[in-house]
Amino acid sequence: MRRAVGAAIAGLAVAGAAALVTAPWRKHESGPVDAAQAASHLKVSADPAVRPVGGDRLVPGGRFSYGFTVTNAGKRPVRGLVARSEKVVGGRAGTGLSVESVSDPSCARTDRVICSFPALATGERRSVKVVGVASAERHRGDLLQINTYLAAVSPGVNGQLSFEVLGRAVPTVTAFS
Repeated sequence: MRRAVGAAIAGLAVAGAAALVTAPWRKHESGPVDAAQAASHLKVSADPAVRPVGGDRLVPGGRFSYGFTVTNAGKRPVRGLVARSEKVVGGRAGTGLSVESVSDPSCARTDRVICSFPALATGERRSVKVVGVASAERHRGDLLQINTYLAAVSPGVNGQLSFEVLGRAVPTVTAFS
């Protein structure tokens, strides 16, 4: 009889463990997911052209501004999301984007704009305004193209970070006058 009771208890324990493993965990269902898992619900939009600051046209050495918006259109919060905005290199363009200021405290300004959003809530939108200075080496008719894109960042092997681009870059393009 003891063996039968012991076997029944063991069977219940195994069945209970299987139910725990296979049943969805409510806390997980509402918790954040990695940006790579939510890529189809993450959107980035950017101004189609820069706006000259202090004038009506983009001139070499002149100041300009543009903006972009990151949106989580999914049903779960997202973690590990990065937005990058960088100048497309070509000809006399040089490699750097001279960034004067960035409106969002989650963003860093170097020779590009890098925004790290540790968590982006369901339905949350982050709008970023950037002010930069155009290269003085440019000429009339040259293009200034800035691409903004999303990426997922996650811990990788040996303490290194994994960086995965999500979707396509959104361009902001303006010709110098």
